Amino acid sequence: MDTNASGEGKEVLWRARDHRKQRHMDYAPGSGKPSRRQSGWRKVANMRNIEYWNVSWWVAVLFTLGSVVWVINGFIVFLPFVTSVSKNPVSGGWSAWLGATIFAFASLFLIPEAWNRSNTVAFGWGVEQVLRGRKPDIESKGNGHKSLVLEESNSPGPSNNHVNSESNPSRPARKWVWWTTDTKYWHELGFLAGFVQLCAATIFWISGFSGLPEIQTAIENNTPLLSGAYWTPQVIGGSGFMISSTLYMLETQTKWYKPNPADLGWQIGFWNFIGAVGFTLCGIFGYSLTSWRQYQSCLSTFWGGWAFLIGSTLQWYEAVNAVRPASSGWDDGEKS
Repeated sequence: MDTNASGEGKEVLWRARDHRKQRHMDYAPGSGKPSRRQSGWRKVANMRNIEYWNVSWWVAVLFTLGSVVWVINGFIVFLPFVTSVSKNPVSGGWSAWLGATIFAFASLFLIPEAWNRSNTVAFGWGVEQVLRGRKPDIESKGNGHKSLVLEESNSPGPSNNHVNSESNPSRPARKWVWWTTDTKYWHELGFLAGFVQLCAATIFWISGFSGLPEIQTAIENNTPLLSGAYWTPQVIGGSGFMISSTLYMLETQTKWYKPNPADLGWQIGFWNFIGAVGFTLCGIFGYSLTSWRQYQSCLSTFWGGWAFLIGSTLQWYEAVNAVRPASSGWDDGEKS
C-alpha cells in the first residue's frame, strides 16, 4: 500500500509495489550510470531492453510469452464455433499445456522477487555467482529463521562493470536471497499474492497436462475423471488467479475499499483479474457438453487470454521504466 515516509526533513510517497519492483532506482544496474527518466514513446521503446539481471523483467516477459500462447490457443479452440475452421485438438491441447507451463514457471519467479523486494536487479548477479561456484551463506536470525543468502563484499573499486557501493553510496551493496523461512513475508501483500499465484498456477497446470491429446483421448469418455482431472483444476486455478490479482490491486490502494485505477500496478492487477475470470468460466462452462456452454467455455478462454496479455504487457512496460517519488521533485508525470 501507499505510505508517506519521512527522511532528511522531507516526505516521500512510498509504494509497496514500486519498492518490490525496484522502480525508484537511481542507478541502472547494468552500467552503474544514473538512470534516465524518459517520457512518451521512449518508455515504450524501453521494452526492447533485455534486462536479464532483473527478476521483475523475467516475471513480466514470461507472463507475456505465456499470454501470447493463450491467445493463440483461444483462436484455435474458438474459431471452429464461428467459422468453417475445423477443430484441432492436437494444437489446442499442446498450446494449452505450453501456456500453463510458462505461467507456472513465471509464477515461480514471483517468490524470489518478493523475498528480494529491494534487490530485484541483483538477480543476474546472484545467478552469476552461483554459476561461478560460489555457495550461498546460511544466515541465521535470533528468531530461529534461516536464509540462503549471497551478499556482495564491500571491497573498493568497481566489480563486474557495476558501480561499487563504496564508490557510489547511493547504490546499496547487492544481496540475493535464494530461500528463507522468515515469516515476516507472510504479512506482505506482494508475497501473499505471489504465493497464491504460484499455488494456483501449479494446480492449473494439471489441467494443461490432462489436456494433452493422448490423455484427453483416454479420459474423454469418463465424465467423472474428465471433470476431476481437467475442468476442476481450471476452476480452482482460475479462482486462485482471481485472488492473487485482487491482492495485487489491494497492494496499490490507500484504502482497501477504494480502487486506484490511476496506478499502473492496479491496472495490471485488474486486467489479470479479468483474465482469471475468463479462465475460471472456461472450466465452469466446460463441465457441460451442451453446445452453448461449450461455446461459452471456448469464448471465455479467448477473451481471458487477451486480458492476460494486456496485463502482462503493462507489467513488461512497468519493469523497464523507473519512476521517481512524486514528492521528491523528480516526478515525470507517471503516477505508478
